[in-house]
Amino acid sequence: MEPAALESLQPLMVNHLGNADYLHGIFVYDANGNWLVHTQATQPPNANNSDREYFISHRESPSKKVLISKPLQSRSTDEWIIPVSKRLNDANGRFAGVVLATIRVRYLLNLLDGFDIGEQGAISLSLADGILVVRRPYSVEDLGRTIPNNPLLDIAKNERAGMLLLASPFDGIRRLVIFEHLGNNPLFVTVALSEEEILSHWRSATQVQAICLLILITVIALSGSYVFRSMKVRRDADRALHNAHEQIMRKNQQLAELADQDGLTGIFNRRAFDLRLAEIFGQSRRYQRKLSTIIFDVDHFKNYNDIYGHLAGDDCLRQVASALAGAMRRPGDILARYGGEEFVAILPDTDGQGALEVANSARERIESLMLVHEGSDIGKVTVSCGVATADWNDTNLTAEKLIDLSDQALYAAKRLGRNMCILSASGRAGGDQ
Repeated sequence: MEPAALESLQPLMVNHLGNADYLHGIFVYDANGNWLVHTQATQPPNANNSDREYFISHRESPSKKVLISKPLQSRSTDEWIIPVSKRLNDANGRFAGVVLATIRVRYLLNLLDGFDIGEQGAISLSLADGILVVRRPYSVEDLGRTIPNNPLLDIAKNERAGMLLLASPFDGIRRLVIFEHLGNNPLFVTVALSEEEILSHWRSATQVQAICLLILITVIALSGSYVFRSMKVRRDADRALHNAHEQIMRKNQQLAELADQDGLTGIFNRRAFDLRLAEIFGQSRRYQRKLSTIIFDVDHFKNYNDIYGHLAGDDCLRQVASALAGAMRRPGDILARYGGEEFVAILPDTDGQGALEVANSARERIESLMLVHEGSDIGKVTVSCGVATADWNDTNLTAEKLIDLSDQALYAAKRLGRNMCILSASGRAGGDQ
């Protein structure tokens, strides 16, 4: 990366850090581990991170997937952090360095403190191999710890989600444990409520039942009312257990929704896109600003998977996503994976002609990848694009309708021969005809 580019990257990184409480820092290292650009107030002399596990892993593996590592202490601040890193390659595909974002463990602990898990409950986030990222109750000795012979890990390796009752390897307390893997990241979350706390109400109900039975024997005439009361208490106990289970599942779902990155391509996923579209659409309508959307679809992608296999298909989607991201011109532009081989972009303050230019630039970038595709008439991987622009004179226009207009334009591009871009507002086409 050129010095001028690094210099221009610095204020963007500092600005992003200032808007994200969960971030401890953002760093870019060269191929030797030297600091190129960072967000720290000062740079330690001879700063070098080539000995860190994440750096060694990226240097030795060609994978460009995002890597989440076990917690460690920052050398610059001594604060406990969670490294999230990605490999950087040069123009020839050789290792060029690492980009690193560090998440504050303290931030995650504050987040976990917001969940009601009782006095003896526990909640934790772990890597897929069982390394503990963060846990409540908190102990610094638990950070990055692996529990040997952990029965939960044995089950979690084979199941995406589940529930079981076991004694904690940390403190011996028996808990009802719910676990689930986060779909877009190599993480799984566990939420556990104390068996004692869950069943305390049930034990009270059992005592009431015993009293009712004694009264039933003594005063048989009143048996009906006591039986009904006993049944009600038991039903309430069952309902309490059921509600506890539902509460655990809801909290588990809330944690799963924290991740908004697509695990395959590294860009935003559908959920993150929907949230940002609603926000940007509302602001654009309120201030009557220009707004455009683009839907990209990889042409004949099913044929590509059939010919080259799903692993090659995944790699193709990663390269397509990277090329599309390079076509986004401004920091405010949003690119997301919409589903399967479809991608979608939000372009604030952009009219239809400007959006069409961005779409064609992205389409040309895909062509320039020269990814061989024998299942396509063109012989290489291409995309079709549908572009739509918000018309605020239409009082019935919604975010969903705007996306639908882009989708209609996309299908028009497909019908006209693919590898082209269609602007819905005017019906004009751009690109190869």
